[in-house]
Amino acid sequence: MDLSLQQIHGALFAVPSCSSSSYWASSTSQSLRLIFHRRLKSRSRSRSRGTRLRRSGFSAMPCSSSETSRVGCGGGGGGGAGGEADNACVANFKLNESTFLASLMPKKEINADRFLEAHPEYDGRGVVIAIFDSGFDPSAAGLHVTSDGKPKVLDVIDCTGSGDIDTSKVVKADEDGLIRGASGVPLVVNSSWKNPTGEWRVGCKLVYELFTDTLTSRVKKERRKTWDEKNQEEIAKAVKNLYDFDQKHSKVDDAKLKKTREDLQSRVDFLKKQADKYEDKGPIIDAVVWHDGEVWRVALDTQSLEEDPDCGKLADFTPLTNYRIERKYGVFSRLDACSFVANVYDEGKVLSIVTDSSPHGTHVAGIATAHHPEEHLLNGVAPGAQIISCKIGDSRLGSMETGTGLTRALIAAMEHNCDLVNMSYGEGTLLPDYGRFVDLVTEAVNKRRLIFVSSAGNNGPALTTVGAPGGTTSSIIGVGAYVSPAMAAGAHSVVEPPCEGLEYTWSSRGPTSDGDLGVCISAAGGAVAPVPTWTLQRRMLMNGTSMSSPSACGAIALLLSAMKAEGIPVSPYSVRRALEKHQLV
Repeated sequence: MDLSLQQIHGALFAVPSCSSSSYWASSTSQSLRLIFHRRLKSRSRSRSRGTRLRRSGFSAMPCSSSETSRVGCGGGGGGGAGGEADNACVANFKLNESTFLASLMPKKEINADRFLEAHPEYDGRGVVIAIFDSGFDPSAAGLHVTSDGKPKVLDVIDCTGSGDIDTSKVVKADEDGLIRGASGVPLVVNSSWKNPTGEWRVGCKLVYELFTDTLTSRVKKERRKTWDEKNQEEIAKAVKNLYDFDQKHSKVDDAKLKKTREDLQSRVDFLKKQADKYEDKGPIIDAVVWHDGEVWRVALDTQSLEEDPDCGKLADFTPLTNYRIERKYGVFSRLDACSFVANVYDEGKVLSIVTDSSPHGTHVAGIATAHHPEEHLLNGVAPGAQIISCKIGDSRLGSMETGTGLTRALIAAMEHNCDLVNMSYGEGTLLPDYGRFVDLVTEAVNKRRLIFVSSAGNNGPALTTVGAPGGTTSSIIGVGAYVSPAMAAGAHSVVEPPCEGLEYTWSSRGPTSDGDLGVCISAAGGAVAPVPTWTLQRRMLMNGTSMSSPSACGAIALLLSAMKAEGIPVSPYSVRRALEKHQLV
């Protein structure tokens, strides 16, 4: 059936954008169902008491995102008659297993569920989304393939340079296949690796420079635990040696015996004091880069991260190349469970190790495009869309973005011919619609027909609180955060389910200081979506305009998928006009 542009837009509309605040974890669909039953019991108890529940706050992206740790409530009365009246308003909504699972990844609020039911082939296929965020974990659940079996992630890029390693130093292997790593450690090269030139480029990096603060703290804690156990063993041995010496020599008159006992006692004292001076600077990983005649290859030696001395050796590493070529990734060790991607630049002189600077970027990508074949209710809005991950959150700056990183990300989006950009980042600004990056975005929208979607901020409910660039740039679609009764009743940390859908109180409001509306549209401001494996969880709940922005971006991907399939010309102006015309609030 042929559809017109008006019919497509009428079938799918966005409700009136950016980062996370509240976390809630779930491992499997079975766990989600278990939590549903607990939630149902808790909701029943809170209603009978007429009490309010509290929300916990968490800032996932300090400095760089427009979200804050302050999270407002979605409305609803307290105890007494007011609370009973509010409960009566939502009496028609029935919370069951199906509606609970659906509320975890909201799609009903923007009619995406109805649209996909009517047009399952228009699920984002043929659309490429660039995710400008804190980075991406390629091992995360639901982000491997699209609904039609294509690779979900086309490229993973670190636009910040925070993972760069200098590999300009060239060495050659000796007769035994040994090379000297940049850290000074001798490394054994795998004899099966093809290297026509015989030249190996080496570099090294402190692994904590690649990890988030949360992951670093966990790894340090585990390494300290292991170190303490070994130190206690050594203390026990030293004490036993001293005891055996005293048992054997009841009197120590000889100078040689005195010196021996002093040495034994000093060893015990040193080992005991060593624990107070313990400091973990972090393991060093050695990197080796070479050209196999076709592409640049990368191998890492991570022995210093492994407890088992036989693990993490360079020769046992499966070589990687630039992600866009083979779409393969590695994992540093079982201890950290941190996935990484390798990209080689400047003729092998620079190696980029790409890790995420927070779980935020993976979560955002999951909302927009996750595909779970075994649990469709947990799919993202556009499971057929493909993505490229552009890391703009610099690990050295606490995941803050820089102008250079943003510019590099925009160039990457152009090179990959992306249809959409989602940027769930931002902060306040004195001058709206101003700056070099704003000029570049405007040029990309006007000349390259790129559709740019961004979060409006989490500083509401006061007026003129929208952040930059999402809420203050005329060429960007700024998205606010919306909550529905179904979301509130499910798992989205709202005091009481509201009578009807409304804007989250903390969602930023316009107008901008130059008179623009600020918030263009709104979408569901929270979801349970995939997170990196190093968090030791599969999914988390995050609330914020960072979540509503990819929700709206996914909805636009559905529109573009339909428009391309129906042969309707795609224009950022017509799409935006249709979205704003059909919004609910």
